[in-house]
Amino acid sequence: MKTTGWLAMALQLTAAIAPAASTVDATNRYAWGANVGWVDAYADGAHGAVVGQFVCSGYFYCPSIGWISLGNGSPTNGFRYTNAGPADFGVNQLDGGALRGFGWSDSVGWVAFEDTGAPAVDLLTGTLGGSIWGGNVGWISLSNGQAFVQTDRLDAGPDSNTNGIPDQWELAKVGSLGRLTHDGHYAGKVMTDYEQYVADTDPNDTNDVLAITALTAVGATNDCLTWASRPTRLYRIDQAVTLSNAATWADSGLGLLSPDPTATTTRLLTHAVVTQRFFRVSAALPLGL
Repeated sequence: MKTTGWLAMALQLTAAIAPAASTVDATNRYAWGANVGWVDAYADGAHGAVVGQFVCSGYFYCPSIGWISLGNGSPTNGFRYTNAGPADFGVNQLDGGALRGFGWSDSVGWVAFEDTGAPAVDLLTGTLGGSIWGGNVGWISLSNGQAFVQTDRLDAGPDSNTNGIPDQWELAKVGSLGRLTHDGHYAGKVMTDYEQYVADTDPNDTNDVLAITALTAVGATNDCLTWASRPTRLYRIDQAVTLSNAATWADSGLGLLSPDPTATTTRLLTHAVVTQRFFRVSAALPLGL
């Protein structure tokens, strides 16, 4: 009987939505609720949760309560659910990986992703943490001692004008599609529009750029480096002993870095004694996107 119920629901969902492949890892997929048991974020793969750069979509599945919708992936304003009513509900991915909004289950009602439980996705590892709350189900933990939910990527959403910049980012930053192009320089900025997307800088602010803001020598083998950063991006520091077109840049040894929770990020670098050394900072989209 349980198998029949699962198949019937799957067929019903297939008819109602155009499923996207779940971003959740096929192994690390389980959340836990003391009142409902295991909750599968991957589900059947086709209808499982999709964690996006701006919004989530797809479903969690729990044998005891059925499907929990995270939203349809198409918010009314084009980039984030307003959660103002049943026509525009869902879970948003906010700056720094915070997951906020509402999920919906036909059997138990609203499930809240809110500040008390502090659900979030780690933008470096993809691991989900914190808990979500439903008035009829209690707390559901996204990470615990036995299992956790992990997303392998962040879905970028549609890119209807094929400029390499997701529609959701364009709508959030400049209000409409067509103003940005891959190699354009919106508002006369030095960075290309695509580079601004990768760095998540504001195309409307000519002063908002990815830049090193301070470099201080700390003895003969250490330097303190500070740069403008965004909580939505990861960073890498490269170094070289010469500055030319043929310069060989190498990772500083710190690897891929999560930013500080401020407008700038600072790191201490250690190296061998040299007469000169050059540094550069590059931004990276979380989880390789």
